[in-house]
Amino acid sequence: MFWFLISTPFNREIDSLIKVSLEFTYRENYGAALAIADEIIQKYPQEPDGYFFKAAIYDYYMEDYHTDKYSDKFFSNMEIAEKKAKAKLNSLTDPKQRAWMNFYIAGAAGYRAMRAGREGNYIVALKYAIEGLKPLKSALEEDSTLYDAYFPLGIYHYALSKAPSRIGFIPSFVLSRNREEDKERGINYLTLAWQRGRYTSVISALTLAWVLSQEGRSKDAIPILKGYVEKYPESRYFKWVYGYLLIKEGRFQEAEEIYEKLLYLVLRDQPDSPYNAVYVSYSLGYVKYFLGKFEDALRLFILAEEYYEKAPQKVKGELKEVISQVQKMKKRTLDRLGR
Repeated sequence: MFWFLISTPFNREIDSLIKVSLEFTYRENYGAALAIADEIIQKYPQEPDGYFFKAAIYDYYMEDYHTDKYSDKFFSNMEIAEKKAKAKLNSLTDPKQRAWMNFYIAGAAGYRAMRAGREGNYIVALKYAIEGLKPLKSALEEDSTLYDAYFPLGIYHYALSKAPSRIGFIPSFVLSRNREEDKERGINYLTLAWQRGRYTSVISALTLAWVLSQEGRSKDAIPILKGYVEKYPESRYFKWVYGYLLIKEGRFQEAEEIYEKLLYLVLRDQPDSPYNAVYVSYSLGYVKYFLGKFEDALRLFILAEEYYEKAPQKVKGELKEVISQVQKMKKRTLDRLGR
C-alpha cells in the first residue's frame, strides 16, 4: 500500500485502468485499450490521464499498421491532455502531483516530436523535443523517482547525439555538446526507464533495443526483447524489432521462426497494409535465402512484389528502397537456382 502511494499520486482506479489499457495495447487489442481509456475519461474528465493514454494508443496503432488514419484523433486527445495538465499544474502544490502534470506536458511535446520525426520533419521534431525539455526537467526536480520521465529524456539525448552541429533557427550552444556523452546518457536513461518506469517500461525496452542495434549492440538488445516476445505472442510489434535484431546477429534459424509467425499475423490481421506485407515477405525471404531455402525465398520475394503492386502510390514511394532490395535478392535467388 505504501509503495503505491510513493510511486504515483493517482488513485488506485486510475492507476489500475492505465495498466490494463497498456496491456491491451501491447497485445494489440486496440478496441479494448481505447474502451479503457474512454472509461478513465468518463470517470475523471478533468484529469489528463485518459486523454494522454488514448492518444498514445492511437500512436501505437498507427505505427503497427503503418498508417496516419487516426492522426486527427491522436492530436486532439494529446492537445486536451496537455491543456488539462497545464490547468492542474497551476493549482497543485504537492510536488509528486506537479511532477506528473509536467510529465504529461513534456510527453505531449515528445509525442509530437516523434510523429514529426517519422514523417521526416526532423527540424520540427527537434523543435518539439526542445519545447518538452523544460517541463521534463521540472518533473524530475519535483520528483526524482518519476522514472517514466527518463524515457523521453533518453530519446532526447540520443537524438541530440545524432543531430547536425548546426540547424537553422536552433542556437548552436544547444547542439554543440559532447556527442558520446549524450549517446551514453540517452542509453542509460532509457535503461532506467525500462527497469524502473511504471507506465513506460515496455515502450522503453523497445526503444532501447532499437537504439542498441543502431550502435552495433544487437547482441545486448536481444535479451531485452526476448521476454516480451514470449509474454505477448499475439503481438506483431515486438516481433518486428526482435526479428531485425536476430538478423543483425546472423541468427537466421531463430529469425525464420519469428518472421514466419509475423507473416501469418500480418496477412491474417492486416490484409489492407501492403507496406507491412511487403516488408515481412522480404524479411522472411532474406532469411530463407541465407538458410539455403531458395525455392521458399523466391516465393516470398514474388509475394512481396505482388503486394507492392497492390499498394497505393504513396506507399510505393515509401517502399522504394525495399522493393529495390527485393528485386536484387530475387535475381540472386534465381541465379542460385540456375534459372
